Amino acid sequence: MLDYAENDAQGNGRRRPMRIMLLGADGLLGTAVQETAATHPHVQQLTALGHSDLDITRPEQVNAAIEKTRPDAVINTAALMPADRCDEVPAEAYAVNALGPRYISRACASVGATPVFVTTDFVYDGTATVPYQPGALPRPLLTYGITKLAGEHETRLGSDRHLVVRTSCLFGPRPRSPRARDSFVDRALDRATAGGDLTVVDNVITTPTYTMDLAAMVLELLVSGAESGTYQAVNQGIGSWFDLCLAALTEEGLGARVSPTQEQSFTAAARPLYTPLVCTLPEPALAYSRPWRAALTEYLKVRRGAASQGLESRPS
Repeated sequence: MLDYAENDAQGNGRRRPMRIMLLGADGLLGTAVQETAATHPHVQQLTALGHSDLDITRPEQVNAAIEKTRPDAVINTAALMPADRCDEVPAEAYAVNALGPRYISRACASVGATPVFVTTDFVYDGTATVPYQPGALPRPLLTYGITKLAGEHETRLGSDRHLVVRTSCLFGPRPRSPRARDSFVDRALDRATAGGDLTVVDNVITTPTYTMDLAAMVLELLVSGAESGTYQAVNQGIGSWFDLCLAALTEEGLGARVSPTQEQSFTAAARPLYTPLVCTLPEPALAYSRPWRAALTEYLKVRRGAASQGLESRPS
């Protein structure tokens, strides 16, 4: 559980109530930000907008919404994904992942708000042998990573005051929108529960990250007045998609057969194979970065609790 009282004791004394606008609210991370903000003592107001409420590729809509609300910060979790989809529609990917952040950042600058752009480990090419620091040279291989890197640049150029937050391999509560993709963990558990076997890549190494922890990290960066810059916000430890799948199935006691495969045999697209990120958050935001296996244990406990109460698996 997130303990804000304990974390406040480690703070730097600059906390203040904040009015926050959240874009991409119906997605996986947007759902977690809403749940986390609901109990955060320093989130005074959260205006949560999904795609049906605001199209971030339309600058007139972005400008009008930010001008009307005049928030202290705008957290942009909207993105066109998965990666394969971006390769199929590169123009749409650029509009959502790059132009949208441009419009948001410029609109934020006009009202004195801080744009927060959540981006990806796919900005790296995966040829490293140790986890990536934020200063490592970006070299994206796929349209998704290319357009998200462009979105990073647009965020920095549009507003002197900004936060660019790289993360990876998210799992957590199912997104509010039925059109949004569940996390890999939920898709794997659903398939295993239905009696299906799984084939999962074991040569793609990343940093599994719990969306509820990531949401707390992002909110803490804001309320603690973190300096403008590029941060990496992930849980601790590294693992492959196969490791994550096996850990989830083992903890749930599911006996589905999980077969490893190589990324090259799974898709024709060249993907980065090694993209663990070093968590580079300042205190006290860093306090919310715990080992990913501990975070997974908590999520699965929450998931079981919801199921035992007969709750819908997707938030209402």
